[in-house]
Amino acid sequence: MAVFPRPTSGLVKEISASSAIMYNMAAMGLPFMFIYTTWALILFPGAYLPITPLYAIALGIIPAFVYYLMSVSMPRSGGDYVWVSRVIHPSIGFMNNLALTFVLLVAIGVEPSWAMQWGIAPIATSLGILSGDASLTSLAETLASPTTIQIIGIIYFILIAIVITRGTRTVMLVHWILFSISILGAITYIVVLLAAGHSTFVARFNQLSGMNYDEVIKAAQELGYPSNYSPIATSLGVVYTFLTLVGFWFTAYIGGEIKEVSRSQLIAIPGSLVTLAIAMAIVYYTSFLTYDGIFLGSLSYLAAMGHEAYKLPFEMPFPHFLLPFVTDNPVAIFLVDLGFAVTPLLAGLVYIFLVIRNIFAWAFDRVVPVALSKVHPKTRSPYVASILIIVLALIFQAMWLYTTVFEYILYLTTIIFIVVWFTSLAAIVFPFRRKDIFEASPEIVKKRIGGIPLISIFGIISLAVASFIIYTTLVPTYGGVLDPINLFYNMLIFPVGLVIYFIASLYRRKTGLPLELSFKEIPPY
Repeated sequence: MAVFPRPTSGLVKEISASSAIMYNMAAMGLPFMFIYTTWALILFPGAYLPITPLYAIALGIIPAFVYYLMSVSMPRSGGDYVWVSRVIHPSIGFMNNLALTFVLLVAIGVEPSWAMQWGIAPIATSLGILSGDASLTSLAETLASPTTIQIIGIIYFILIAIVITRGTRTVMLVHWILFSISILGAITYIVVLLAAGHSTFVARFNQLSGMNYDEVIKAAQELGYPSNYSPIATSLGVVYTFLTLVGFWFTAYIGGEIKEVSRSQLIAIPGSLVTLAIAMAIVYYTSFLTYDGIFLGSLSYLAAMGHEAYKLPFEMPFPHFLLPFVTDNPVAIFLVDLGFAVTPLLAGLVYIFLVIRNIFAWAFDRVVPVALSKVHPKTRSPYVASILIIVLALIFQAMWLYTTVFEYILYLTTIIFIVVWFTSLAAIVFPFRRKDIFEASPEIVKKRIGGIPLISIFGIISLAVASFIIYTTLVPTYGGVLDPINLFYNMLIFPVGLVIYFIASLYRRKTGLPLELSFKEIPPY
């Protein structure tokens, strides 16, 4: 009896190097940094964020090469699921990958809300500021309401279902269209801020906001906000910069569909990290030059504290929300806000495409029903897994909008880097536990320094980086006071994965084809 459902996966290598790097950059989403900028300046007062992308590159480059080397050695759908399951143990591989899949499903359910609340609704609010029309503020509230978001979300997920079932080429085309809009918004933001300059912003802010620039800084300082940049706060602020960069390794999970994987993944994984970090540095610098970082932090701090001096019609003063105080050009404001709105929708498509491949990989190994690995004969799309994910996406969106369940899911970043931690561990022991796969890998994977496999050295460093990020997500400066009960609930996804695996293992043994046989080799292309 065959170990795998069929001799080949049925997936086709249709993703180029350029599409691969775009995919990772779309997963990260440059405009997301607008949100993280505000949060970072609140939690790390006095952080000079323009320099933090350089720290982030230093922090992320070795993990990037770990994922690159592992994806070159075992370029299959499922990424770390395949690697960890073959190197450490199948149960750990499934547990690890299920945890990431859960995190991405949560994010998928939230994406339409981010698009509407922080992208589309602010267009109306900004135009209201420029025109003085209060009805536009009411329109913004309607656009950001749960009912509107649910309707838009349903339409969004239906459209995604249509796109992903038409095959990888169509998916990548849609990725490129949305990515172009997202980047156009970011470029417009940079151009508008540089063209206006600091003095124009101050004058317009004082004129239109109902607040005073100098008084904002003064009020924040009275609450304890610093008047100068702090090296310590800056070094801590790198955490939020790095948070924006989460996703630079996501092509590892679609490796079975990438052309010329050794070259393409080098461009896509380390390349996307460096490229987006540089872009972030430019956006940070532009924001700090025009708005002034201390002012941005002061304004954000007043908003977070609920101070009476904060009078803007936005709950939080994200940098792109401040454009009416920079320009009176409605087209520019529209392009920037539209660029932000598209970014979570694009990221959602990235995550859905990735999660489908994870589930496909589980099914191909027979951990979950084999039917989930079925591929459409014409489009080569895993259509059964696609249907499942769209249904789950709709459920997660409803949970986000109408329940308080997501209030108990606060440690998603922690989960992501626990996944990276196990992947790094697999990289360390890979040359020793699976010599057969290691020795059959391309030469770049088998490089040694002083007789020690380079991938093991990188794995050790990556393990340390992941440990550091996990720690920072648990300290009060990042996520507030640690909530042990909440953390416990979040970590349950890991034992749940183990339970599912061992139930599947027992079932497969009864059928006469032990599950463990699947993990003695790499799945076929």
